[in-house]
Amino acid sequence: MNPTDEPSRPTRRSLLRAGALAATTGLTASAAGCTGLPPLGSKPSYGRVDVPDAGPPDYRRWLPSQSVVETDDDWLITYAEPGPFDGPVPEEFVARRGYHRAELDYFGIGYENYDRLVTTNLATVIEAEFAADEVAATLADTAYEPDGSYRDYDLYARSDVPRRVAVRDGVVVWTSSVGFDATNLEATIDAGRGDVERYHEADDDFAAVTEAVGASRLLYVGSGHPGLATEYATMGADAFRISDASYQILLERYPEGQAVPAGRIRRILEDEPHELTSEAETADVGVEGRLARVEARVPLAPDRDRDPIRDPPQVTWGASFDADARTVTIRHEAGEEVDADWLWYDVDFPDDYGEIAKEPLWSERDAVGPGDRATIDLSDGPDADGIQLVYGPEGIGSRTLFYYRLEGDE
Repeated sequence: MNPTDEPSRPTRRSLLRAGALAATTGLTASAAGCTGLPPLGSKPSYGRVDVPDAGPPDYRRWLPSQSVVETDDDWLITYAEPGPFDGPVPEEFVARRGYHRAELDYFGIGYENYDRLVTTNLATVIEAEFAADEVAATLADTAYEPDGSYRDYDLYARSDVPRRVAVRDGVVVWTSSVGFDATNLEATIDAGRGDVERYHEADDDFAAVTEAVGASRLLYVGSGHPGLATEYATMGADAFRISDASYQILLERYPEGQAVPAGRIRRILEDEPHELTSEAETADVGVEGRLARVEARVPLAPDRDRDPIRDPPQVTWGASFDADARTVTIRHEAGEEVDADWLWYDVDFPDDYGEIAKEPLWSERDAVGPGDRATIDLSDGPDADGIQLVYGPEGIGSRTLFYYRLEGDE
């Protein structure tokens, strides 16, 4: 049975809690009920795994303590060292990376040129070598407009899908009303400057887990994680490091007196193999005090062309709604060209239940780039409440690149 396509609008908290590949990329499954990550098929092979050293957890500087923003939500922090990669890497790494690319607007830098990417419940921070004028020139060709300044950052904002950007040389701080639990650009900047208490200074679990896991090529850490013994854990992490091979690291911290023994961790891996990528070859399980660690070696597969759906374009999309004419205009404002045959739209209705009907959007062209726009007629859908811009082949499988609520900028 063919599955129903599902919109890709996960929150920060849902990424790891959902686990598995399908949740982290927003891809549709190829069969009903599929998690997107096949089981290992047999018990993991256990042995000593020599994992490359981690970098320091410098990403912690961008996260204020929860008391600063007055929330007790479960937080999920994503850290990545994007950079280019032409060689073979685990499929799950590619898929998670693709989610981050599709989620972000384009700021004239390019994802592969980022040195570091940090995303929290509050904002995304991009660090790279660039001048603020370069980003300002890119934003000038979009619907972002100057919106004053904060500290030593220039601010820009837009209202179609509410988004804000703070820019200075070498740093972009970005928030969006889609995907962020509690947008707070100013608190993120203050944390980066050291003007407020930071999360790791206020929370012992977060401090211990991040000190243990450090920095990796790709890392998720927080209390909303897929985990091992999640009914006991207070904080967890899931990381990929890449050198002669790829390595996946799972960590979990438990309350005092509730540590989970290594034998129990092994049984969990055998019962719930999707916690490790399906390509994992050898797993090393250890428990030290309140911290459980699983380190797995993932052999580098032969290099091959990546599925375009897992390596989506980075684009700033915009939209506007003419309520009188009942039309929505979708705009490609900045970023990479996109194959027009892979761009579709779906009209959201209150009773859709996640169904996606792919309708062609630029059927008369081969590619869509900056400055291109298309208009959607909604005169036959008076109760429509949103538009999704969908990326994928004509058949099964897609991810949502952009979502616009019709009341967005009326």
